[in-house]
This record gives sequence, C-alpha cells and structure tokens, in this order.
Amino acid sequence: MPESLNPPGYPTEWEADVLLADGGVARLRPIRPADADLLVRFYDRVSPESKYLRFFAPYPRLSSRDVARFTQVDYVDRVALIITLGEQMIGVGRYDRVENDQAEVAFLVEDAHQGRGIAQLLLEHLAEAARERGITKFVAEVLPENRRMAQVFADAGYRVQKGYEDGVLMVEFAILPTDTSVGVMERREHRAESRSIRRLLTPDRVVLLGPGSRVQELVVATVSGGFRGEVIAVSTDSCPVSGVPLASSIATVEGRIDLAVVSVPTDQLGGVVIDAAHKGAHGLVVLTGGGDGGHDNRTVVNLARAYGVRAVGPDALGLINTDSEVGLNASPAPMPRPGVVGMFCQSAAIGVSLLNYAVERDLGLSSFLSTGDFADVTANDVMQFWEDDEATSACLLSLDSIGNPRKFTRIVRRLARRKPVVVFSPGRADRADHYGVRGGLGHAEEAAVDALFRQNGVIVSHRRQGMIDAARVVSRQPLPKGPRVQLITNSATLARQMAATAEAAGLVLKPEPLILATNAGADEFHTAADEALADGTCDSVVCTAVSPYGRDDDVEEALEELAAYAEKPLICVLLDFRGPIPASDDRDGMGQLVTFSSPGDAIRALGSITEYAGWLARDPGAVPLLDIDEQAAKRLVNRVLAQHPAGRALTQDEAARLLGAYGIELVTKTEVHTLEEAVATAEALGWNVVLKASAPGLRARPDQAAVYRNLDDADELAYAWQDLTEVVSVLGFDREQAIAAASPVIQKMAPPGVALVIRSREDAAFGPILSLGLDGLASELLGDVVHRVPPLTTVDAAGMVRGLRAAPLLFGRENSPGVKVAAVEDLLHRVAQLADDLPQLAALTLSPCVASLTGMAVLGAAVRLAPTDDQRDPMARVL
Repeated sequence: MPESLNPPGYPTEWEADVLLADGGVARLRPIRPADADLLVRFYDRVSPESKYLRFFAPYPRLSSRDVARFTQVDYVDRVALIITLGEQMIGVGRYDRVENDQAEVAFLVEDAHQGRGIAQLLLEHLAEAARERGITKFVAEVLPENRRMAQVFADAGYRVQKGYEDGVLMVEFAILPTDTSVGVMERREHRAESRSIRRLLTPDRVVLLGPGSRVQELVVATVSGGFRGEVIAVSTDSCPVSGVPLASSIATVEGRIDLAVVSVPTDQLGGVVIDAAHKGAHGLVVLTGGGDGGHDNRTVVNLARAYGVRAVGPDALGLINTDSEVGLNASPAPMPRPGVVGMFCQSAAIGVSLLNYAVERDLGLSSFLSTGDFADVTANDVMQFWEDDEATSACLLSLDSIGNPRKFTRIVRRLARRKPVVVFSPGRADRADHYGVRGGLGHAEEAAVDALFRQNGVIVSHRRQGMIDAARVVSRQPLPKGPRVQLITNSATLARQMAATAEAAGLVLKPEPLILATNAGADEFHTAADEALADGTCDSVVCTAVSPYGRDDDVEEALEELAAYAEKPLICVLLDFRGPIPASDDRDGMGQLVTFSSPGDAIRALGSITEYAGWLARDPGAVPLLDIDEQAAKRLVNRVLAQHPAGRALTQDEAARLLGAYGIELVTKTEVHTLEEAVATAEALGWNVVLKASAPGLRARPDQAAVYRNLDDADELAYAWQDLTEVVSVLGFDREQAIAAASPVIQKMAPPGVALVIRSREDAAFGPILSLGLDGLASELLGDVVHRVPPLTTVDAAGMVRGLRAAPLLFGRENSPGVKVAAVEDLLHRVAQLADDLPQLAALTLSPCVASLTGMAVLGAAVRLAPTDDQRDPMARVL
C-alpha cells in the first residue's frame, strides 16, 4: 500500500513478514483508516460463533461507527494490528489503554485460519508495541466457553492471573519479557520456520515453468531423481516438453500445486507469484539469475510473502531432498547420492561448485538448498529445519551474507550443540573480492570472523574442499574425546611432515608417529591401528599407507573392519596411483571408514573436528543478569539520532550517561585551559591527579611524554604544566598556542595496574563484535587481540581474558600481584549487553581501562552512534 495512505504517526517499523504455525507466510502491520473495506469483508467471513465469543453477544455486522472506531487509532493508547494474506485480512488484534501502564487486549481470527497461530503472533507483536508505549500489563475479558483464546494467554509464557466476574473470565498478566515467555516465542519461531522449510522440501505437486528447452532439462533432473509426486510442465515459448503432463500456464493447472520452479525474466515474476499463490503453492523456486536487479528481486520476495508464498531465489540453484519417500530434485543439478549431510548456499555458482566437490569426495546429502542472493529463505530458516530433521546429522553452510546476525548466533549455537555445523569462511581478500561492496562477510577481519564462528561451536574451513572433508569425517566417524592423535605410516619422511601438520592443527602427538616397514601390508596396519584404538591415552588414529607400485586395497579393507566398531575416529590415507574413489550406494552413517588421498587434508579435517568436540564437551556457561537501565540508554540514543539523523560522536557527558545506564562508571576528566583552572579542578578532586594531553596526536605517543601522574599539590602541577607546554612547543607550536593544541585534562589518578582497551563495533554481517587487548601500539601491532560476539556467556568472557597472549600480566607473573580478573570479565559482560541491546552503537572504545587488584577504572571512552536498519532480536517473531 502506498505510504501516502499512512495516517500521521503510523509506525512503519511495526510492519513485518511473519511465519504462521504451519509454516505459511503472512503480512503483519498496523491498521489504517484505508482498511475500512478490508475490515468489513473480513468481518463478513467470520462465523456468528466467533463474533459472539469476541463481543459476548450476537453481532452480525459492523456499523459505520464501529468501522471508524476500529480502523482509526492513534498508535499510542489505541493500537490495532492486522494480519493479511494476499488481498485479504485474516486476523486482527488490538489493545486500548485503560490506565497509564495497563491496556485491554482482544483478538478476532477468521475461522478458516484458526489453529495457525495467528492470535499468538498478534499477542507477541501487540506486547512488543505496548512495551514501546510504556504499557506493562495486559487485561482481557474472555467467555468461559472461549477455550481457544484462554489457551492463547495461558501458552504465552507470561504469569497469568485469572478470576471470574459476572460469568466472565478476567485475565491479566504483565507483558515484560520473562525467560519463559522468550523461550515460548523462540520455540514457536523454531517450529514455524522448521515446518516452512519441510513443506518446501516435501511437495506432492510441482510445476516447472520456463522456456521449453530449460523446462525439459528440469523434467529430466526431477524425474531421474526419483520424485514420488506429480510434475507438470509449462513452456513459455511453445517449445515442446515431453515426459510429463503439460499446461499452458500455472493458472490453467487443475487443482492445487505445492511448489513452482520457474526460469523467467525478473520482470515477469510478479504474475507468476500471484498465479502460484492462487493455486495454493507454498513455495516458489526462481532459477533465473539475479544480475543487477536487486530492487526487482526484493520486490518479488515482498510480493511472494504478501501472498503467503516462500520464495527461493532469484539466482538459486534450487532444492534437493534425497529422502527415498520424496526424491525431490527441484534443480538443474544431477541428483546427489543419499547421505546424512545437509548443505546450504546462496548463489547458483557456489552451489555448482559445492555439489561437484560432494560428488568428487563421495559425500552423500540429505538435503541441498541454494536460496539465491536476495533470498526470502535464509540460512536461519534452514538451520531451524536441520535441527529437527532426523535424516540430517551434519550441516554445511557456505554463506555470502548473514541476514539477521543476532538471530544467526542464537540458532547456530543451539544447533551446534546437537549436530556438527561446518561453515566455509573465505580469507579476507577472497571475501572482499567475492562479496564486493554489498559487504557479506567482507567487513570483519579474518581473525575476528574465525573467532566468532568458533565461539558458537562452528567448525570453520577456509577451503570448500576442507568443508567437505570435515563433513565426511563427522558424518561417518565418532567425535574424538581429546586432542591426542596416533599417527601410523610406513614412510619416515612422511611421518615428520604429518607430525608438523598435526601440531599446526592443534593436535597432540601420542607420543610420536609409529613408523612401520616400508613394505608393511594390511596385517601390520591392522595390528598397529587396533592397538592404538585400544590405548586409553590415544583419542584418534590416522593411518597413511604409501604404495607407489600398486593399489593395496587390503589395507583399506582391514581398516574398514576396525572402523565399523571403533569408538574413536580412525582415518585412512592411501598414497598410490589409484583412480577416483568410487561412490557408494549406501547412506552415510557412523562406523564407516573415511579415506583420503592426502595426509594434510586428513589431519586438518581431524584437527577441526577435535576442536569442535572440545567445545561440545565444555560447560557453555550462562549469560549473567545485569542491573541495567536499557530504557534510559535507548532514550539517549533516540534523542541524539532524532537531532542528528546521520549519527555523530557523543560528547564526554553523553558517553558517561550512556555507559552509566549499563553500570559502567567513567572516571571523570575535566578539560582545563589555564593553570589556575587546573589547580582548582585538582583541589576539588582531592589531588593525586593526572594531567595529560587529550589531543589525538599527543595521546597516542608511545613515550607518553604528555602524561603526568600522581600530582599532589599546586607546585607539582605547575611544574607539569610548564613541561607540557615545552613538549608541545617542540612539535612546532609557539608557547601561547601549545596549551590549546594539547587540550589538557585533569583526571583522578587510578590505582596502578594493567591498561586494557575494550572495543565494540557494529558489523554489517555479524552485528556487534567485541574485542579485548592491551592498551598501546605494541599490542595492536602484534595482533594480541581476542574477539567475541554477544550474547557473552561467563565462559566466553573468561575465554577472552585467557585468550590474550599477554594474559600472564593479568594473573601475575614474576611475583607481580596480578589484577581482579572478575572485574575485567564484568566490564566485558556490560559492554556486550550494551552493544547487543543497541545496534545504533556503531563504535565504542574504552581506553585505557586500568585493571588493578581492586577493580577496573575506565579512564576514557569514545562512542559513535549511527542509524541502522538492524535491531536487537525482537521479542516477537518476524522473518
């Protein structure tokens, strides 16, 4: 609907695409006066029983006065949200403020769409809107026979109080988020998104639409893949298509369809979406390349969502489900062999590369999804499905971008606790070259990217081949219980190289490679591997058999026998002149030997799996509850951005108030212009002060020549003031200009300790990235910095502190006392929470943060705010 129809105060930020409980898509938005006819038609379709349960009396039709009252709201004290599907309203919910912090809430859902979770979605979004308007409690009147609505409130996860008055059930509950209500929302979100992807992968009727020659190729791929459903072809250029029933258009197909796979120009997709929606399709796969039509592609996605259709593409390679009961190949690619690995990517080009690697490396797939560059379906949706999918035991992701980084972190961390997740993370140069100006994963530095993935249990690979190798190991072999590896080979030269590779991969040699005779055969390798597997001080085994004069299949067979029953990883490397490894007809599963042709590939794959196993075995910790004032911080941010829409740096006073809302106390520093001002300020602070230049060029000098500590009286301060003048004069300023150029400040002296710097930066791909390092150029130049993303658990914060190479300074070395590490971790938690709550926090630097025996002193802060389309993962479900 054109924005010109929006009334004053209309909150566009409340508009959202939402998933219903059955995986269908709908549009949620605030009601407008222009929706009068939409509301009347909706009400006419509602049954008399539903109307009675809503209004407690027969109410066959709405009067003009009713329509005006229901559609004309102020979006503050009176709010109404509607859910639409195509051109129809299917549900409405509203609240009316009855007291300052209390509102009455009510819902009405079209009978044909009841049971799809619409009332729950309306309640979640109304509660989100109400909290923004200062409302903390909802009340409702429900007839006792309206069990469905009573259950909506009971299932919301809030603490509901009930009572009866005049035969009506009186319900009231606080709408502030609780652990229970957030958990309920996340579980509903998970179920809806999982079902949505399952519906895409399990259609009964598929339409293939496009030029005849292209459709014929799709028909061959679909039919040869063993699809168990019905396929219908639509040729857009009248070229004949054989092998399946034909139709002249989607609109002329008899009966309902489930999935449309199309290859037509982007400007023709609008009509295709509408035709598919009218036929009941819940999925649309667009194989056409996206090109430079980002805006057109987004329009198609928005149109598909408005009509309740999930869009895969444009520029998608399609969908594959190898389940023998489905056999779906909605893709031009050959059907891969069945397996237990799920694979996700975005662009079609990357999909071709990944599928070729999978075939070359004998990797069987349970599902494959290539969703396109401007996709409606994202990796977040697919991971929700994989978590429930019994056919998938390992998950592969090649990511061009992360649509909702905060949600991605939440989902991938949970999925990795259940199944291995392997992500392809290209090097920084490759990321910038491949993803270009759109950003993708190209903004954050490589060390930060890897640290952020590994924080959430993700197995990181910098090569697509390595990603496939890791998947082969985790899908066929048990996880190692530790890092100790036994290397077995019949080449002394190769043994040394394997040992160096193992150490670089983070493995621990046990104790050194076992070198067999150069002519060792199957029996010798079998005996050596069997003994290593039985050794309690060994966690994994890699056998490398070198056979330059022939193929020694006996070694592989002997090790396969052991792998079938081994409780530790057993990996085989065969160095000979054999041809490609033949593909297996069996599904992957535990107890199958993994064979490599390169010991380096095998060991690196084992190293990444071992790191994941260690993460899985560790206590994940918990996110601590902090005493903060989030609303005060948001008010400050909104006020600044309202006055400066492009954003700006905060003043020192503003920064202190923002940090104070999160319990971070900034040590006051006062800018002074004369010696007299400096003395007066120092006396007010009780002396023991610091005089220092705040000008960037002087503040960054490694010799700290412009910093004067422990000043206890006026004479000492006068001497320091004189010396500061001379230091600045050396840089080319005359004595009268020196003080102005130095921008001197007076600050209370902090206890002696270790100076740290804590930074947070909002990244387009990952959301907020938190970093910790020692303050100073040396640390920056040496790269001694650790990174994490919120939410920050106790284990994450402890890992940041201990991950520094300079960590011994914090814990005490050479009889030094160390610092209060708990105070460092507490400050990290508070910065992480601040950054997670406020995506407008473009950049934050706390420097120096002096850690001492008594705590932390934050002596300086630089804060920059900027507008953003991103938001904290909301307490209401949206796509």
